[in-house]
Amino acid sequence: MWMVVGMASNQSMADGMRKALESEGVLVKVRSTSVRAKQASNAYEVLVLESEADSSREILLENGY
Repeated sequence: MWMVVGMASNQSMADGMRKALESEGVLVKVRSTSVRAKQASNAYEVLVLESEADSSREILLENGY
């Protein structure tokens, strides 16, 4: 099951979070929270597998997210 481990206020931040997690071998999904997917001011959820949630949160904190 997928679990939200972080929220990003823009796509650039979401991409940074995704890259930080993927560099550690974590499988990541990024999902827009807006109904209008093309909107520039979207917020994004960063999701990982439930089994990797705790370590993923630590990775994000270590990388300043």
